[in-house]
Amino acid sequence: MPHTNFFYRNYYSIILCIITLIGAVCRLYGFFDLPFTHDEISAATKLHYTSFSQLIDSGIRGDGHPAGVQVFLWYWSKLFGYSEIVLRIPFLLMGIACIPLSYVVSKLWFNKNTALFVAGFLSLSQIAIFHSLTIRPYIAGLFFTLLMLYYWSKIIFTKDYRWKNVILMGIFVATSAYIHHFSMLFAALLGISGLFFLEKRNVWKYLLACMLAIVLYIPHIPILLHQMQIGGVGGPDGWLAKPTPEFFIIYPKYLFHFSRYVYLIIAMILIYSTIVNFKGWTKKTDKRILALTLFLLPLLIAYVYSIYINSVLQFSVLIFFLPFFLMLLFSNIDENRHILKIVFLILMMGSMLYSLIYQRKHYEIMPRQWYELSAKKAFEYQQCYGSEMISYMLNMEKPFLNYYETKYNDSIYNLIYKEQDYSLNAFYRIVEQQKSNYILVAGLSDPQLRIIKEKYPYLIEYEKCYTSEIFLFSKTKSNSALAIDSIYAKNVIFDSLQIDSSHEFIPIASLPFLEINDSRFTSINLNVNYIAQDTHSNIYLVLETKYNDMLKDWRAVETKNFTREVGVQQDVFLSLRYELLFKNSRKMKDVSIHAYLWNPDKTAGIVLLNSTITAYKDNEYIYGLVECLQ
Repeated sequence: MPHTNFFYRNYYSIILCIITLIGAVCRLYGFFDLPFTHDEISAATKLHYTSFSQLIDSGIRGDGHPAGVQVFLWYWSKLFGYSEIVLRIPFLLMGIACIPLSYVVSKLWFNKNTALFVAGFLSLSQIAIFHSLTIRPYIAGLFFTLLMLYYWSKIIFTKDYRWKNVILMGIFVATSAYIHHFSMLFAALLGISGLFFLEKRNVWKYLLACMLAIVLYIPHIPILLHQMQIGGVGGPDGWLAKPTPEFFIIYPKYLFHFSRYVYLIIAMILIYSTIVNFKGWTKKTDKRILALTLFLLPLLIAYVYSIYINSVLQFSVLIFFLPFFLMLLFSNIDENRHILKIVFLILMMGSMLYSLIYQRKHYEIMPRQWYELSAKKAFEYQQCYGSEMISYMLNMEKPFLNYYETKYNDSIYNLIYKEQDYSLNAFYRIVEQQKSNYILVAGLSDPQLRIIKEKYPYLIEYEKCYTSEIFLFSKTKSNSALAIDSIYAKNVIFDSLQIDSSHEFIPIASLPFLEINDSRFTSINLNVNYIAQDTHSNIYLVLETKYNDMLKDWRAVETKNFTREVGVQQDVFLSLRYELLFKNSRKMKDVSIHAYLWNPDKTAGIVLLNSTITAYKDNEYIYGLVECLQ
């Protein structure tokens, strides 16, 4: 029975190889045609500095991330080029390597069966797959923190104080600190934790490993101090909002792919392991407490820091601590071989793969990166229509468009860039100046889109993308024009109501959200047609959203920002995408909306003509890589 003996002897290695192969295939699928994300283009545009000092001063000091990954990419691109595939290869390999690495670490902490489940989960986890395909610090940070954790575990749990382990632990601590501030937090917390498990006679070796890490990190300290002074993505001018307590509910749902199938299988595994190994919960309690602490403490630190100092909490920054959550989750699976364990492993991986493909639509959304898609369309339409017949408004950073102009050896005349700040009236004037018959737009706000539709009313092409959409509009109607039907429309006639000081609130509509739609992927457009008789006349168009009769959102626009001429009909409008407010459509049954005009300054000189509320099905892919698609 040589084959049986071979399988028996290599049981865990064979299963691990299969798990790693499945994880590799999931990472390689679509790899060669994948466009850059926003953050990747940002990194790629910083690779053309001519000197290392210029890279540090202009590309890293003001970025907010440690220098490690950007410096590596700078040298890597000098050797191998700048294509997306070439730049991503190291991250792809590190992402695949994290699977067996998570196995060997989990085996040191608990046992081989626990390790198989940890590796199986990580192989098909969307967050791990996504970051394995992006040239950002996250998968590199996970890779090196796992290496650090391995040598730390060898020292702490197996009492292997050989110099190889001590030196490599110090090197990987420093490497983790160079990659991301949260992987540095990982290293710091793990380093402190080790002091509670050490044998006293070997404390000095452990401290030497920590000292080696500090010495290796010293060159980066000036950069760290400068970055701490400039703040981050959640400051007054940042894009990242402060988290709410709902984050603690959404984050584990995200880890389980928002899938009831994954929830069910994980619950079955926990029940099975508890029944079979009921007394196991009393064993290795110290490791379970440590794993729980090293998963929850960074989450709480990031949450408190985000609330009181500067918002930094995102799913991505917690990826370094994911192995602790997985080891804790599967820690009670005993070390005995049993066919049911393989069945549960297959069911877990099957549910994760199914949810990744069909529920999360990962491979459908990943290619929908609007930066490259919009740039390619611009170059195509320029050849198709001619540069005089089409205008472009691609609201991206200028270096981003320059990147694609270089890549495709072409150029376009783009009218706006992200760095420029236009008022709505200024934006309107740019649109009015266009003589072209077509206009291609991407990355614009809803009010900007509404202005464009006034002059270019016919939609020729519409592409749903991740974080935005791409539109091609035309001045003239044609057979190729698309019709996007509204799902709700209501008109209110004001019959030339003259606003005066007695009018403080003028109601437009109040209704339950379910009258409009039962999905959170709904865009509501509120419009009021009016005549201003004085340039100083001003009232507010307000849209309130309530959840369980409590105010969830209040937003308003002022007519003074829309008034272009006195004595002529014009519109003030307000739009809201409800996926911004609610992260699950089941909540929509308890939502109501209230639209009205507000005249707090008791102004006069405005005549109200009519109002419309229109709703459309919205882009379900817009934040689909990190949010529930339901």
